[in-house]
Formats: sequence, structure tokens, C-alpha cells
Amino acid sequence: MKPKELAIWIGIIVVLIAGLWLLVAAVNNSPSSSEPLQIKLPAITKADFVSGNPKAKVILVEYSDFQCPACRIYFPLVRQLEKDFGNKLSVVYRLFPLIQTHQNSMISGQAAYAASLQGKFWEMHDLLFENQDKWSDSKSAKDIFIGYAKDLKLDLNKFRTDLDVGSTKKFVTDQADKAVAIGLSYTPSFFINGTHIQNPNGYDELKKVIQDEVDKK
Repeated sequence: MKPKELAIWIGIIVVLIAGLWLLVAAVNNSPSSSEPLQIKLPAITKADFVSGNPKAKVILVEYSDFQCPACRIYFPLVRQLEKDFGNKLSVVYRLFPLIQTHQNSMISGQAAYAASLQGKFWEMHDLLFENQDKWSDSKSAKDIFIGYAKDLKLDLNKFRTDLDVGSTKKFVTDQADKAVAIGLSYTPSFFINGTHIQNPNGYDELKKVIQDEVDKK
């Protein structure tokens, strides 16, 4: 190999090594999605959907999307926690529809909010998750949700109006915007007593985190 060619190849190798080093450094310095986020959680207000004892020692806040498959998996776990901890636990649900990836996430959030205006948020919440596979890819999701409203014995005329009214869409959009504003990008995102936690691998792990908070003096 001629000296000139050798010099060119050495230069190429140096550039490649430098590029690889920069890539590794960037990865190592990037925040990991599996690590708890340092987030100042917005205070709970009357606009929030709260289940359980509002004065409980432990408050679990969940940012969730009704069409999110992972949220569907955690849904029964959170419900079981409510049963196991009783008045020691309060659960707050905040809407975070990922409209870029889930075609019916927005309308499902609107359905839950519309049901809340008739005092049936949690009942609609449960139906949406329990039947996620029936409506998530449907082009008739709105009609399906009206059917759920009928099952819940809601005023259907009011539900239909509330489902599409501008104030409903604004509420859902505002909740999603607030989630993004504090740095969230995925669902579900859980906070226990204001501290973000990594999504646990199972019920026992999630229960332990809450039990540790209950046991604190």
C-alpha cells in the first residue's frame, strides 16, 4: 500500500473511532427512560379524578392513555391496590392521550370526561380498559362509547352533546399539554406521593413501593 493510501485509511479509521466515542458518550450522558424522572408534580385540584380516600397517607397519581396497551395491563393492578390498601390509598387519574400513535385515544378521553359530568368517570374508566381490544382500532369508537353510556344509564342526549363539545376537547387537550409540560413522554407514568417511580414489573413490586410509604412514620 502506498504511503498516501495508508494515510487516507488511517484518517478514515481515526474519524470512525472518534465518531463511535462521541456516540457512546452521548448515550451514557442521556437520561434513561427506565430511571425515575425528576419532576415537580402539579398539585391535585378539584378538576382531578380521584378514587378512594382523598386524605389518604399515600397518593398514587397515574398519567394514562385509555388506548395504551401497557396502561391496560396496569389497570387491574391499580384497582387491586385500591382494594388491598383501602382508605390508606388515594388514586388520581390524569388523561394523557398519545394522539400521535393511538387513533382513538382522544375520543376515549372525551368519553371518560363526558361520563364524569354525570358522576360516572370511574365506571367509564373501567369499561374503556376492560374492552380496549373492542374499540382501540375501531372506526366506530364513538358509537361504542355511546353504548357504554347507555349501559351506565347515563342521559344519552347529554352524553352525546358533552362528548363532542369544545369544553370537553379542551379539558382533555389541556391535561395532555400539562403532562408534556412537566416532561412526560410515555404512559403509564406513575407518581407516589409526588415522586416518579419506574413502572414496576408486577403487582408485588408495585405493592411494596406503596407499602413502604404506608410504613413511613
